[in-house]
Amino acid sequence: MEDYDKLVFENGCVYTKNYKKEGAIARSLLLEDRFGRTRTGKTDCYAVLGSNAFSNPKPYKLIRYFELIASSKDALILDFFAGSGTTLQATMQLNSEDGGRRRCILVTNNENKICETITYERNKRVINGYTTPTGEVVNGLSNNNLRYYVADFISRVPSYKNKRKLVSVASDLLCIKEDIYDEQDTFGNITLDKHRARYFEHGNKRMLIICDESLIFGFIEEIQGMPLDSKIKIYVFSDSTYAYEDDFAEVLDKVEVCALPAAILAAYKDVLPAQAELDVDGNFIGVDTHPEESEPISVNDNPPQEDTEDDADESFNSTLF
Repeated sequence: MEDYDKLVFENGCVYTKNYKKEGAIARSLLLEDRFGRTRTGKTDCYAVLGSNAFSNPKPYKLIRYFELIASSKDALILDFFAGSGTTLQATMQLNSEDGGRRRCILVTNNENKICETITYERNKRVINGYTTPTGEVVNGLSNNNLRYYVADFISRVPSYKNKRKLVSVASDLLCIKEDIYDEQDTFGNITLDKHRARYFEHGNKRMLIICDESLIFGFIEEIQGMPLDSKIKIYVFSDSTYAYEDDFAEVLDKVEVCALPAAILAAYKDVLPAQAELDVDGNFIGVDTHPEESEPISVNDNPPQEDTEDDADESFNSTLF
């Protein structure tokens, strides 16, 4: 291996070999205007919202710089302290500049309704376009979409009602995992009952979630006659880790059978009614109907205002909790 630290003597001068490495080294002091200032963070937010509704927001140019040197073009960026939503605006801006497909998840506790009135509203306007307080019209970064979720509690009491609730919201989590959100009412020629199965499709990405195992063979027959240019990802809700590859053996060239993520499976088992007889009041015998507490195990899709979503095939998803 060549030693780049050695001194090189040429033409009466002394050199060291110093080759530029891939990537970039973050600097200790970011003094130039291109990195923004605390005051420009406030200006950025004011320009979009028309009010100083948030104290000391980060300048989006600074966050954009961090993402530029520290993330790939298809990175998933997570900000657990979303504040005014600067990280998401920076992500969308950087994507528009370098053709990236970065995705961004923001999380906030919604103190004083900050998520509804500032974080969500700011980035919705960045996507749709807005007019600044000085009258300047700013075009939207429309090649993006924004979804808003609210964390909620589901009781751990084993019951069919809680099972249905968990399956519904866990399906939303699978949509985030697979980055597919456009739900369809039919699967081929099958009209879907959303309590028993759900189907999502966007471009060449497809996902089928089966909540009733008795439907599997009907779906297999339908898949056999479907011309597909990509595989359908299939999840089956069950109390085991079995992913049903054997059942779909005839159509494995058209589907990818996926096991439920461990966290979803564990929560599903918690609320799955025991295989026991019912008492005279219709309650499950031997099931604890008064657990000490409930746990936040899912999210509900609940935009505070109209959903902001572009129908373009090349759109980039952002998620707000």
